[in-house]
Amino acid sequence: MQPELRAWFVFYTALLLTATHWPGLTVEGPVDRTDLIIHMCAFGLWTMLLFGAGLIRVRGRWGLVWTAVAGLCFAVLDETTQPLFSRVFDLWDLAADCLGVLLAVVLIVIYGRIAGGARLALGE
Repeated sequence: MQPELRAWFVFYTALLLTATHWPGLTVEGPVDRTDLIIHMCAFGLWTMLLFGAGLIRVRGRWGLVWTAVAGLCFAVLDETTQPLFSRVFDLWDLAADCLGVLLAVVLIVIYGRIAGGARLALGE
């Protein structure tokens, strides 16, 4: 995994937490609930950066499982702390966050199989 991704992971985490906890921030888009697409992509990227940074030290399939668990826990933490900052807990936002985490794990596996076999995707 790439050590320089650790700095990007920390920066992106700070940026994501700021955006999701900023009081009164709303997103308007071309479709209803555009924010759900943004949530899914944002948490998917967070999960890929976490995996790429090598912060989950477990090898093999369990490393990918723990990456998913960490992403899901982060999504729950992020959504449940928003009311502390005059934001609203939204179950649909949480569902989109979790879907983004799970899709990122699938993309990591697919990338690993294409780029260098299953061993790369599983962190072996």
